[in-house]
Amino acid sequence: MSNARVLYINLTGVTCEIMKNLVLAGVAAVVCDSRPYPEAVREMPCSFFHAEDMETAASENGSSQCTVAKSVQPKVEELNPLLAGRNSIEERPIADLSDDFFTQFDAIVASRLTVEEAKRISTSLQKVDEGKLFIVTDTFGFDGCAHLDFGASHKYRRELGKDKLSDLMPVEPYLSMADMMSVPLEGATGRWDKSVPRILVLHRLLMDYWSLVDKPEFVKFAQDWLAINKLSSSALSSDVQDCSLETLGEIAQHPEVSPVCAVLGGILGNEVIKSLTGKGEPANNVMMFSGFDGGCRSFLLKKN
Repeated sequence: MSNARVLYINLTGVTCEIMKNLVLAGVAAVVCDSRPYPEAVREMPCSFFHAEDMETAASENGSSQCTVAKSVQPKVEELNPLLAGRNSIEERPIADLSDDFFTQFDAIVASRLTVEEAKRISTSLQKVDEGKLFIVTDTFGFDGCAHLDFGASHKYRRELGKDKLSDLMPVEPYLSMADMMSVPLEGATGRWDKSVPRILVLHRLLMDYWSLVDKPEFVKFAQDWLAINKLSSSALSSDVQDCSLETLGEIAQHPEVSPVCAVLGGILGNEVIKSLTGKGEPANNVMMFSGFDGGCRSFLLKKN
């Protein structure tokens, strides 16, 4: 694990929490975020990456306008001086990066990706023999969701007790990130879920909405999106919070809540460590967090 490198694509509150935890644990970070600073992250909640601090750092570097990756670089170095020289940044847009670029890392943690970008990175990782973890995660209001692809060849040892581990086991059933993103949501049910989970629906809805450059009025977009995906408005309903399309539209504009990012970031950071060490049963293949009850549970997407 000490020689591992994790690529972080598009910093958000939850990916910053994951990065902080792993850098402190001695895992080197490579930040890929070509978005303009500070506009892209002005409202991002993070315990070590504040807009005010970054603006000061940017001015000290003689530049008031730069990328998010460049701005966060000094803060990442401060987190763990023992990793000096091993952390780095990538300022090119995702579209300008070759497929081989993504295969050089032991794990990839991404936020604010489009479905097509997630599929492309997944396809790139499928070309290499060793299993590499790929996480796509976002938080929205009091909820958060993550899709986890550990790689087709990933094997792990289940913990059987104190200092006892099982023989090597594959992740089964396995579904790549590209396949997860292609599963029709209308049929995404499970043993304990007779209807598609609300948090999963909301995550995919927001992924598609955030991918648009010129964003339309949210309520109309959501209504059309639900119709295209053959889902009713009840797919977004909740007994414990206001899930009207008007409220969800406000969340889409200001999605991140600091405690939600911190808790989900800690959980996903542990999944990265499981992947790097091969110890512990991984979460296969979706994780959903609710800030209302503090619960985080897994959900298995399957091919129809």
